[in-house]
Amino acid sequence: MGVTDPMREFLDRVAEVLEVPEIGASDDFRAVPMWGSLMGFGLIVMIGQKYGRKVSAADIIAARTVSDLASLAGVAG
Repeated sequence: MGVTDPMREFLDRVAEVLEVPEIGASDDFRAVPMWGSLMGFGLIVMIGQKYGRKVSAADIIAARTVSDLASLAGVAG
């Protein structure tokens, strides 16, 4: 995987929103120490701005892993 790999880029962006050094595609994003509704909102905003996808709070609630979030963003991995 190169630095420009879309999934790697997505993982880096999610880690930034969640304020963790790194996160994997199969990780439960709600397990991060500071998880809360503001981080959920941050994910909605990031996916909308960076990937042009409209994601709702219900979508975030239904997602379980970072890979699920990538699917919402239209990122193949």
